[in-house]
Amino acid sequence: MVSGFTKFKERFQGFENQYVIIGGTACDLIMENEELPFRATKDVDIVLIVESITAEFGRQFWEYVK
Repeated sequence: MVSGFTKFKERFQGFENQYVIIGGTACDLIMENEELPFRATKDVDIVLIVESITAEFGRQFWEYVK
């Protein structure tokens, strides 16, 4: 699993409908679930769902980025 992703998941629990994980991290999660080898990237690619973002998510996200 990508380093730090567990902390990200914990920090944004309850906000899952406001973002989508894509790219190598998403592939790593799928492959890990299927118990298949995969060389994960070192970053987390995120698409924010603008129509769903709340002010609380924005605060949490900004604190996480800092």
